[in-house]
Amino acid sequence: MDHPEAVNLKARNLILDYALGAAIVALLPIPNIGLLQAIVLVLLNVLLVIGIARLWQFQKGGDLLARVGILFGIAGAVLMGFLAWLLTVAVGVVVPLIGALAPGMVAFSYFWGVGQAVNHFYVSKLSLTSDRPPSGEQDEI
Repeated sequence: MDHPEAVNLKARNLILDYALGAAIVALLPIPNIGLLQAIVLVLLNVLLVIGIARLWQFQKGGDLLARVGILFGIAGAVLMGFLAWLLTVAVGVVVPLIGALAPGMVAFSYFWGVGQAVNHFYVSKLSLTSDRPPSGEQDEI
């Protein structure tokens, strides 16, 4: 596996790519394709999670706190999507063209939140002491 910082950067770029793609899919101006959009967004969400796990080489061994944290992260992503929708609709009352962007804002913020939660799940498994020098070789301050 690459250095954890490089993997983290690749994962963050992957999250951004999927979030932008989800926003584009959600904003497609084709009538009567709501079900198809939903199916594509669910598929993209699964592919995002698998892509992040593949970058981290499907590391095992997350503790209970990390597993609970990912559930809270996904719940937070759902809440963040709802709040983005609410804000966009509220601003859309004043500026009508902005209200049309609400589905894209929901998709982007949800994918961003889920991607960050999954990435943080894998980052939390890293040993924080691996980059430190052994105790006898510490630099003096």
